[in-house]
Amino acid sequence: MPLQETALPPPPKKHEGILKFGHAQQPESPDLSGMTTDINTLSRRLRLLEEGFTNLRRFFQVTEENMIAKNKHFSAEIKTLASDISEIRKESQEIRDKLLLVIRELQTAARKEEVKVLEKYINLWNPVKFVTQNEVEQIINEVLEKNSNRKL
Repeated sequence: MPLQETALPPPPKKHEGILKFGHAQQPESPDLSGMTTDINTLSRRLRLLEEGFTNLRRFFQVTEENMIAKNKHFSAEIKTLASDISEIRKESQEIRDKLLLVIRELQTAARKEEVKVLEKYINLWNPVKFVTQNEVEQIINEVLEKNSNRKL
């Protein structure tokens, strides 16, 4: 900070006469010490304001950069979530389709009452005692052989 000048009284005026011919009248020099102090004060204040504005600009720049980075991050997250949601929808639709297929197959399957009716008929006929075609042919062949052996 510059040194402050002390206010000196103005120099005494010389009285050379009333008309002062041949000499240019010199104006009195104004007191500049107060003005210099005011200019120095205003300059200091201006520098403080400029520094404050610079700090604010930096703060807003950092904030803007952070917002842009967060925006990119959130955009990527939203895209990921959107793809996950669409994948889940596809899987859900596939599950619905499979469930409908199972339901249709279950509707065509025999019911408990129908199975009981079949069980009664099977017990009545007793298919365990049935003979297969191969067994019948074998029995016939054996009988024919016995008869042919007896005739000879």
